[in-house]
Amino acid sequence: MIAIPTLLLALITALKGRKNGWWIPLGLLLSAAGDLAGSLDAFQWQMGLFALALCCYIADFAPHGKLTTQRVRPLVVAFIAFCTAFGFLAVKITSIVEVASVGLYAVVLLSMLSATIIQERTSWGWYVVAALLFVLSDGLIAYDHYIGTVPYATYAILIPYYAAQVIFAWMHFTRKEREA
Repeated sequence: MIAIPTLLLALITALKGRKNGWWIPLGLLLSAAGDLAGSLDAFQWQMGLFALALCCYIADFAPHGKLTTQRVRPLVVAFIAFCTAFGFLAVKITSIVEVASVGLYAVVLLSMLSATIIQERTSWGWYVVAALLFVLSDGLIAYDHYIGTVPYATYAILIPYYAAQVIFAWMHFTRKEREA
């Protein structure tokens, strides 16, 4: 049931796939598969599927990126925040394999956020908002899974997650051909 909204977004964005590219619809489809894995308590599979989804988003965003001096500061802040959060999280994880897989996922998540920050598309700010919502959702999942209980975890995690996916889908669906 949890995968249905993201699956619907994947189908809707696929309608514009030929014109606006296939990376966002594929990312949404992989996210829906990750949602399903999460509902089955297959955390490592969930993380792997979401990492692949993030790679699809990166593939869509990166070609439109340009590193400018005004974008360096947010990139540095994001890098420091991710390193700090991962350091705090890594000491709570008991398995070295999980530390490695969570670390790899964090690198992919940071790469997706970085790719949104350096985009030169119209309405790039909405992409950044969506990426930050995705990061918030994943951070809450990690906290809930490894550190402590998140109050109203289901809502706290899913609201920013679905909001991020809706923004990514909307930006894709309304994208002009010259930005595709």
